[in-house]
Amino acid sequence: MNCKPGDMAIVLRADGAPASIGRIVEVIEVAPDIDGQPAWVVRFQGVGVCKNKETGELTLDTDADCPDAWLRPISGVPVEDEQHDEVTV
Repeated sequence: MNCKPGDMAIVLRADGAPASIGRIVEVIEVAPDIDGQPAWVVRFQGVGVCKNKETGELTLDTDADCPDAWLRPISGVPVEDEQHDEVTV
């Protein structure tokens, strides 16, 4: 799997809800498989457009189920206490 709980990720694919592509989400927990693919419950920053699996309707929600393959985790830049490239005058 690409992601793990607590990761921030970018949505790469969103069938039926293209407005969600490119959105940043937080990976919350494992969700039931979607079409045989492992999935996560993700939380949008604010609300996101989601497609209801049963009705096909688009809704606004803060959380959604998303296949792992549709997400790319965002890794942070390591924080260092030292300034290696400091220029002295």
